[in-house]
Amino acid sequence: MVQQSETKARKSRSIKVLPLPQDTRAMQGVWLFLIMLAVFFLSSILLYVIYVALRLAPEAIQRPQAFLLPKSFLPSTVLLIGVSGCLEWALRSAVKDRSNEVRIATLASLILGLLFMAIQSEGMYKLIVAAAAVKSSGNSMYALTFVLAFLHALHVVGGIIALVSTAFNAYRDKYDHERSLGLRFCTLYWHFLDVVWVLMMVCFVITGYLVNSPQP
Repeated sequence: MVQQSETKARKSRSIKVLPLPQDTRAMQGVWLFLIMLAVFFLSSILLYVIYVALRLAPEAIQRPQAFLLPKSFLPSTVLLIGVSGCLEWALRSAVKDRSNEVRIATLASLILGLLFMAIQSEGMYKLIVAAAAVKSSGNSMYALTFVLAFLHALHVVGGIIALVSTAFNAYRDKYDHERSLGLRFCTLYWHFLDVVWVLMMVCFVITGYLVNSPQP
């Protein structure tokens, strides 16, 4: 028994732990990065919800008089979903070695991303104008909404840079069924931005409904 145990111990020590493939290690890093961002955004959204609840509580000193969400936020949301859709199309085309579709899809996602930034900037400018126009402390509702949207926009800028790089690599035929790490990262990142913005929009819409509803 002693000899058998010693033999097993020697064999276990002789077994070398094989390193993970490079793509697998990279994707683990991508998921860790997205989890960290998810914690950050969920915490920010939670603080927004708590602030709104405190401002609308019956014992609140001053209730916000009105809260109008910029109308441009709706088409910008559609564009953001379009970016995710085009990237998903590009990724599936890369798996099937359809290089031409990958080029078209990545270029379309870049165009939609730039349009999103343009329309989103107009909506955020309206939030600033509305916050400045409100004379009471109710303007903090607009200000906090702007801060939350601005945090998302900062990460969208990083996503635009990733789109430029992805489209450039697509036109150099760097994506196929074996090489798609950069495209996968870009797609996951924009899916993440999509989900975060939809959650924000739900909070904004509910806030507008509650604030603008007649008081009991």
